[in-house]
Amino acid sequence: MNIKYLHCGKTTVKTLTLSSGLLILLFLAGCSQNFGRIHWDENVTQAFQNNQVDPSYNFYQYTIGMRVFAIVGLDPELELRSNIWRPLSSDTEDFSLATSRIWYSDTQLPKDPRGAIIRKPDGEDIGVYFSSIRFVSVKFQPNNRVMLMLDTNPITGGPDNRRIP
Repeated sequence: MNIKYLHCGKTTVKTLTLSSGLLILLFLAGCSQNFGRIHWDENVTQAFQNNQVDPSYNFYQYTIGMRVFAIVGLDPELELRSNIWRPLSSDTEDFSLATSRIWYSDTQLPKDPRGAIIRKPDGEDIGVYFSSIRFVSVKFQPNNRVMLMLDTNPITGGPDNRRIP
């Protein structure tokens, strides 16, 4: 009987148990973060398409070159923490141009951009979102700061946003 082999098997079981416990702990810690929700809404889609959005929101666009990937409107009390989101005024020609140039996905259904309501973790509506990118994370931070992170990975249906030299 090989004693060294049995000892190695017990160590492997302990290691697997410990690793599984750590993964569960990390997963639960990630779930306890302060993330908001996106609620898809046809009325928001129509408001963006008809340029009849709520003017009380502060609007921002996520663009690379001439491609507009997303437009978001947030409650004025919130501060958007990002270098990639640019301010966009809702009462200008630039706004209607941005909504008409929004990127759409050929690999996802529906292809067309959709509108959504952005909600805090407690369910309070704090903004609107318009894009073909379906995977978006909304993280709330102290002092009314918010971060918006889009999945721009072409494998999951996001745009290929690499810059062409």
